[in-house]
This record gives sequence, structure tokens and C-alpha cells, in this order.
Amino acid sequence: MINFSVKSIRKTFKVTLFLSVTLFMLAKSGFAQPQKQGSKPNIIFLAIDDLNDWINPEGLGGLPGLKTPNFDRLRKMSMSFTNAHIPSPACAPSRVSIMTGVSPARSGVTGWKHPDWRKVPALSTLLTMEQFFKEKGYKTLAGGKIYHTLSPPRSTINQSEAKGWDFYYPSLKIPVPFQVRAPEEIISPKNFKGIQPDYFTWGPIALEDDYMADFQIAEWANYELTQKHDKPLFLAVGLTKPHDPWEVPQKYFDMYPLVNVPDLPMKEDDLEDAFIHGRRALHRFITDNNQLKKVLQSYMATISFTDAMLGKFLDGLEKTGHLENSIIVVWSDHGMHMGEKENWEKFTLWERSTRAPLFIMAPGITKPGSTTHVPVSMMDMFPTLAELAGEKIPEYCDGESLVPMLKLERFDHKPAFSAYFMNEQGGANSGDGYTIRTNKYRYIYYPFINFEELYDHQVDPNEWTNIAYKVSSKSIIKEQRNLLKDRVPELSWPDTAPKGYTIAKDGTVKKDGYVKIADLKEMKWGL
Repeated sequence: MINFSVKSIRKTFKVTLFLSVTLFMLAKSGFAQPQKQGSKPNIIFLAIDDLNDWINPEGLGGLPGLKTPNFDRLRKMSMSFTNAHIPSPACAPSRVSIMTGVSPARSGVTGWKHPDWRKVPALSTLLTMEQFFKEKGYKTLAGGKIYHTLSPPRSTINQSEAKGWDFYYPSLKIPVPFQVRAPEEIISPKNFKGIQPDYFTWGPIALEDDYMADFQIAEWANYELTQKHDKPLFLAVGLTKPHDPWEVPQKYFDMYPLVNVPDLPMKEDDLEDAFIHGRRALHRFITDNNQLKKVLQSYMATISFTDAMLGKFLDGLEKTGHLENSIIVVWSDHGMHMGEKENWEKFTLWERSTRAPLFIMAPGITKPGSTTHVPVSMMDMFPTLAELAGEKIPEYCDGESLVPMLKLERFDHKPAFSAYFMNEQGGANSGDGYTIRTNKYRYIYYPFINFEELYDHQVDPNEWTNIAYKVSSKSIIKEQRNLLKDRVPELSWPDTAPKGYTIAKDGTVKKDGYVKIADLKEMKWGL
């Protein structure tokens, strides 16, 4: 005869109840595949196109009134890098550098000169990020824009290779689902003065989210999270917004009445002491047609749409339980000018182009809601993910692992570096330009005209005043040159005046023949 005590019965009941509730909750959550102890974590790699630092007022400085609750939700669960910079201020060179881990200074991919980047000697044989993780036993899935892509109705491009992916959604050749457009009469009014580029449009769409390409990409990603996979996932999700055209459902425009769209801090004739970037025609088109507030409204609306798509994906991660077993990285490929320095979009070496959001969450390592303002590079993602996955960092990676920062152990880091093939107005002066971003300074050098820019971010966060030629900056310039030469060893600084600029005795810089935007008669489009 077996003797059960009341105490043992209660204990057995509690254990049984606990296990039943636990299994029920796992089943209800849709958690398809718990990770075995000691197995590799999933890697969720979420790329966002053309997102500047307007999100998260608490972390990035933000734009007053911008509504991004899901980015704030992400910030609270991860570590925010509020001073992260891209390797090159354009989609193609930035993404190639991020996915290969190789600096544009070493590869030479600084612009649109290398559509077939595999033919570049420095990149010809290495394993890209997805190929590296596939070789390490990961199942690699991608959807949307990871490398540079274009899809119909524009030309079809995908700079990604097939061999790195087990599956690409919707397909490798057409990497982005069809995107509906706003009505022609809204995005290209007949009363506009001047020439409007066919891609540079804005306006509301009278449809719901499920008609948008990014909604479909997020739906696909969430579907993959519900499936059983026999390997850990490297899941790359590439949202295409807030890249232009800034056309999203009407409800996102309704969030920002024009009367509430804030004025941006801008300085008149800001280019008088800086590089003329060759894109002033677009700025004049917007100002001549009195569209400044409408374009800002449209970009804000598109960011809020992107925020909603991020929320949709975060919901999917939570419901499937993958928040518990996944490293999550959310990043953007570059920043975005919205009229600052008479420029729209990117393609410059100033803060507005190079600074972009970066969030990393590694379960058991990152402290939720932690942050750092130390300058880092998006190239740091490859070595960071390799270390977090327990793998040896490839020798060809030029970035640094951010794991010491994630653990709140060490915050020393070499300055952030960016490079781009610049095209001065009219195309007369063109070549590779370089910038270094330290905690305090931004230093830019345009070797092809021997011109320097220096901005003190402690007193000049908008980079309005170039102090490179002031006597008081002499030692700072020497230090910045050394930092830049460490990245680009072949650089030299001739002891001659910069081409096309006059330097006064007090160090004041002035562009020779500078013309105010209102007085420009004829302009050619830059890159």
C-alpha cells in the first residue's frame, strides 16, 4: 500500500500545474521551435532605408512631434547607439561595406562606380555576412532591400548574390513586392515650376497598409518566424521606407497637419564656407514651389508608417517567442537631408547624411534601455554579430566588435569613418571625399581640391561654421589629419590654398564665386 501525504500531493499538483501552464503558454504563443541549451541564437537583421536621426527624442535628439512608439519600444528593450555612422552616404556603397565588413577606403567602393562589386579586388573572394553565417550552420533568409535594390516600375536591381541565401522573398531578381503609388495629380501637379525628378514625389495613398510593399515584407518575415526550422535563423528583413517616394496611406499624413509641422533649424547661405555638393537644383525646386512643409510632412508620415511596420514585426517576434532566443539588430543605411545645407536626400559627408539609427539586443548580454553616444560605425555590425554567435571575427572586417559596449564594460572606439565620391556643382571638381567623426569634432577632407572642413559639435551641432582654417584649430587639424590618414594611408595635404576658396587672415572661409540659391539662373543635376 502506497502512502501519499497531503504535502507530497500538493507538491506534485503544483509542479504539474506549472508545467501545464508553461506548455499551454508556449503553445498559445505560437513559439514554433525552442532553442536547445547551448545552440546558436537566431540573428534578426532588420535594415531600414533612408531613416535619419529624427526618431526617439529621448535617445537621438529627435524631431519634436514625430510619433514613433515602436522605435521607442525597441529602444527600451535594446541598446541604442545614438552616434552611429554609415560607411558611405548612399545605398549601394554603404550596404556593400556593411555586408562585406570592408571599409570603402580599402575597397574603393565609394559611390556608383562599382555596380558589380565582386570585381573589386578587395571584395572578390571574401565571405559576405550572410555567406559567413550560412557557412557557420545558419539558415539564411532575406526579404526586401538588404543590398542595394530597385524594383519595378523602376529598373530592376539587386546587388545581392544568390549563393548566400537559402531563400529570398519575393525573389532574388525582384527583391521588393510591387509598390502602389499615389495619384499622379497629387504627386506631380501641373502647376509646378521647374523640373521634378520622377522618383522625387510625395503625397497620401487612399489605401490601407496591406497594399504597401513593406507590409508584405513584414508579413513574410512573421510567417517565417512561425515555421519550424532545423537550423538557427539568419533572418534579414529589408524595409524600403522611408526612402522616397514619400507616399504612404492617408492615415499617416493625418497624424501631421501642416500647421503642426515644425520648422527645421537652417542657416541661410550655409554652403558659403563649405563644399558645393551639386544638388542645389532640387532644393530650389522645392522652395520655388512652396513645398517645404509638405515634403517634411510626407517624410514624417513615411517614418510613422515605417514605425508601424517595425511594430508589426516586433509583435511577430513576441508572439512566436523569438525575442527570447534571438539577437536583434535594427539599422539604417544612411541619414537624410531635409533642406539642410540646401540639400535633399543624402550624398554628403555632413552629419545629416552620415548619422543613422542603430539598435542591438542580445538576450543575456544587453541591458534593456541602455545607450551610448560614442561614435561607432555600421561596419561594426559584422564583427559584433560574429562574436555574439561565438564565431571568430573574419580578418578582413574593418569594423570593431561592439560587444564590450553591449556589456557596458568598455567604450573606447576608433572614430567613425565615411567616404563618398563627391561631385561639385557642374561636375568641374569631383573625387573621393572623406570624413572622421570623433566625440567632439567632424573633420572632412576633399583631396581633389585640397579643401578641409572642421565642425565643433559641442558648440555647433548643425555644422554651420567651418573652423578648419582658424589659427586656434591648427593643433586640432593636425590631430584629425592623423586620424584620417590612419584610415586612408595614401592621403597627403599639399601646402597650398584650397582650390576655389578664399581664406581670410582670421580663418574665415568663403567659396569663390558663391551664388545664393535665389540668384541661381541655371543648374545641372549632380549625382
